[in-house]
Amino acid sequence: MIKIIVHAFIEDRKLGIFEVLYASEDDSLIAEKMAEYKEEFSQDYLAVYDLPLDTNLNQLAHYPSVAIGKEEFE
Repeated sequence: MIKIIVHAFIEDRKLGIFEVLYASEDDSLIAEKMAEYKEEFSQDYLAVYDLPLDTNLNQLAHYPSVAIGKEEFE
């Protein structure tokens, strides 16, 4: 299993961005990076997700995702 740190924010008050910032199997490295990112992105959403390998993530109860509207594709 790996862990990823995700970052979500609104750019220029109109565009929502959801990005993966870091991935590791090492819990201590994840904690260290998360502390750094909390300082750097103090106003944004940050989360750590556990990701099992070789798994359809959309079959899990909760997995990294973002909701966007149809207008985003136009």
